[in-house]
Amino acid sequence: MDVTTILTTLLTTLLSGGGVASFMQYKQNKKAKELENDKAASEQWRELFGEQTRTVQTLREKLHDAHTRLEEEKRQTLMCRFYVCEKLDCMDREPPHTEIMKELGTTVSKI
Repeated sequence: MDVTTILTTLLTTLLSGGGVASFMQYKQNKKAKELENDKAASEQWRELFGEQTRTVQTLREKLHDAHTRLEEEKRQTLMCRFYVCEKLDCMDREPPHTEIMKELGTTVSKI
């Protein structure tokens, strides 16, 4: 076998079998697959971000509800302390209004 025969056979095989075309399209296919992979990763991150945002919103709502309940309990506790009489054995009521108001820094009208 001659070197020219081998080269001719090799070139004929590559050109007729689509070897050059497949080699040229290899880079394009690789780039297309990378873009598809990037798109899928982007979608997954978008979904995770949306889920995280919903979770944060739910936690904020729960925290707001807890603060609301805490404020209501504080108000009820204050009202109970406000009307407790210091003198239990007499008819004159002396609730500790002034001490509680000083402690809270408020007035009766704000309650």
